[in-house]
Formats: sequence, structure tokens, C-alpha cells
Amino acid sequence: MTAIEERPQTDPAAEASPAPAVPLDVPTAIRTRRTIRRWTDEPVSEEIVKELLECALWAPSACNMQLWDFVVVTDAATRQSLAEAVPFADKAQVCIFICYNTRFSEGSYANIQSASAAVMNMLLRAHSLGLGGFWQATIHDRQKLRLTLGLPKDIDVLSTTLFGYPAEKPGAPARRDPSHLVHWQKYHPKPTLPSSPDPRDWRLDQIADYQQARIRAGPKYNKPIRSEYDAVRGYLGHALRRVGADSPKARVLDLLPCTGLYLEAVAGEVRGELHFVELGQQVAAFAQARLPRPATYHQYAGRIDLPDASVDAATCVFRLEGLPPAERETLLRETHRVLKPGGALIVAHINRGSYFEAMRQARKAIGRRDVQYALATDPSLGPFMPLWPGDVDALAGAAGFRVEHVHSVFPLPPEDESKHRVRSFKNAVSLLQYPVAGVYRISRPLHGVLEPAGKIRFLTLRKGA
Repeated sequence: MTAIEERPQTDPAAEASPAPAVPLDVPTAIRTRRTIRRWTDEPVSEEIVKELLECALWAPSACNMQLWDFVVVTDAATRQSLAEAVPFADKAQVCIFICYNTRFSEGSYANIQSASAAVMNMLLRAHSLGLGGFWQATIHDRQKLRLTLGLPKDIDVLSTTLFGYPAEKPGAPARRDPSHLVHWQKYHPKPTLPSSPDPRDWRLDQIADYQQARIRAGPKYNKPIRSEYDAVRGYLGHALRRVGADSPKARVLDLLPCTGLYLEAVAGEVRGELHFVELGQQVAAFAQARLPRPATYHQYAGRIDLPDASVDAATCVFRLEGLPPAERETLLRETHRVLKPGGALIVAHINRGSYFEAMRQARKAIGRRDVQYALATDPSLGPFMPLWPGDVDALAGAAGFRVEHVHSVFPLPPEDESKHRVRSFKNAVSLLQYPVAGVYRISRPLHGVLEPAGKIRFLTLRKGA
């Protein structure tokens, strides 16, 4: 049986090590450590890096075999070259990759457990020395990382940890209620969330719970496909100006911004009052934190807490796709109610008649059916299903809107999306990005004709005067 065992008990305090920048007891260090994603340019001394590694080596490992390899990258040029393969590698002063030999200790996840224990030791020691650490799961291009680090074929990277002197001071993230997580003596069934990406299998309160859990991951999710983000932001800005919502007297409402990625874009276009509705307080606070200006939050539970005919314009970006059908109808009716006569609702949705649906079905065919990584935007923090244009138009009409303007983009995957979709696959599959990107470039003159098949569909809807 594989066990996680400690190294032989000798006194590490007897060995020389740098004094902590601020003395921290263990409970304080655990509770005050934060994940850092922004660092200063101040270099980290070799002595401190060695201290982090020494603490890592005192972690328990499977059968005390200590089969780790630590690849430390401090060279600026190498870190820069890894930027596309490993997010934030070019921003941190120190990158430490924990590697394991795939021939040993994979049973019972012993390799992963060993690496995780080593990482946690480093993170806590780094915090005590005034450093900020980032334990990162994402590797965009494993092949490039392997080539850069010169890894033999039987050595694999299990963990990436980045360090530097912090240039931010994140607040304490909300913690889940222990009663939702802890089972005494045996497992006691608790309410679970659906694993289906189909909104029909979800209730509104379940979507709220899932989104609240996901935003605890911390980052702003400011990771859109650039071409997609630019297209959405461009249409929002143009449409808001066209309907007069950029007036200092206008009141604009954003519907369910979730991470706030596109609410942030709307905020840059609005000079008057900015309001938004969201399902929960924590998600709302997450969205508000990224905004360049104040916005008033209203909790949504099937009703928008604003008076009738009090809003000049509203925006809804990639949110109808994540709601159960009845909730879509309710949201559009409520939006119609709060809009002034002649007010506009600007919608962006994913077209089910586009290549997006084919990619979704392909993902399902190869066994990837999870909610978190559905082929959605922003990314999808919950269920997500692309919508047929006719269904969206019918929903809008039933709520009392008339369609004033329609525009679609991306009948074929743009170059950056081609790269994004295959970045985590092995070489043979990742090479598909090049012919797909070539087809996109060659077909540009036909994109106007192919517009109805565009992945992103924009609508400007009007409330009758």
C-alpha cells in the first residue's frame, strides 16, 4: 500500500535559513495567505529561492521516496518565452515546476499528493517571507513547456508555482459553510448540483450556487478569445450610442453580468446611471470589483427591483443561453416592463446554427460533457446551450419587443479561436489550428454572404412607444 510519509525527523531549525519578513504562526499564515497574480519587478534572491525549495523538500512524499524534480526558471528571457504556454510565467520573477517520473508512484495518486504537499510548504514559506505565490493548474502548451525545460519523455510536470513580490493585496475570499462540506463518521448525502450543461436541468437557485462557487477561484476571468471580445465590445458601444444610451441622463441596466467581463465594457460607454441585476451578492461584488465606475446592484430572483418604465437601455450578453426556458421568458418580460417606451434591449447570443454547435457536439462525442468547460464564453459559469435565432426572436416578440437590428459575426472560427480550441491537445491535433486559420483568411470575402451562420448574433430590440 502506498503511503504518504514524513522525511526522517531531524530539526530543520538547526539548518541556516533566512529569517521571516514578518513572524507568522502557522494558523495565521494559513488564513492570511492569498493567491497573487500581479508582482513587482523586484528580483527574488537566490537565497530565498533556495529557502523555498528547502521547505518543499521537507514535505511528506509517497513512501518517503522524494521522487520530485524541481525545475526553477528565473531567467527573464526564458520566462518571456513561456508566456503563451504558461499563463503569468512572464510576470512572476520565479517559476518553479514540480516534475515527477511517470514510471514511479502514480498509484493512488501518490505523485500528485506528494507534489501538492511540496507546493503548500513553498506557498506558506513564501508568504512568511513577504512573497506572493500563485499555484496554477493551467498549462496552455505542454509540448512547448517540455521543450523549453528539456524534459525527458518519462518526466512530467505536475504543478506550476509562480513567485514574486506582490503588487496587489487581495481581500479574503468568501469561504463555503463547513456544514456543506464536512461529513462526520461517514458520508451524508447533501443536495448536489446538476452535472448537465443543459439549462433545462437547472433551477435558478442552483445556477446562483454554482456561479458563487466558481467565482471563488479568484481571477477576473478576463480571458476571452480576443476576436470575440472585440466584436462584442464593438457592437455594444455602437448600439448604445445609436440608441442614445451614452447620454449623461440615461439609465442603463445590464442583465446578469456574472464575472462582469462585458459589464466592464458597458461601463466604459455609459455616462449616466449604470445598474445591473445578478443572482447573488458574492457574484455581484465580484463583478463590481472590476468596474472603472460605480454601478448599482439589484438582486434578481425572477423580478427586477426597478420601477416600471424607468430604464433607457439594457444589455444582455451570453446570458439567455444559461437560463432555463421559463426563466428566459421571465427575464425578457421583466426587462420590457422596466424599459421606457422606445427603450432598447441589446442582446448578444451564440447561434446554435453556427460552427459552435458542431464543436459542442464533437466535444460531447469525445466524452467531455462537464459544465465548467462547455464551449461557452466568459467562460460559462454554469449551464450553457446555444440558441436558435428563430427561438430568440420569438422570445423577444412574446415579451413585447420588436427587432430593430440584427448582425452576426464569425461564420467560421477566427484564427485566435482555432488556436484556443486545440491548445491543450497533443501535437497531431494542435496542428489543426493552421489549416482552420487559413480557411478563415481565404474565406473573408464571403463572410457577408455567410453572416446568418455567424457564431455570435447581435440584436437591438425596441419596446414600442
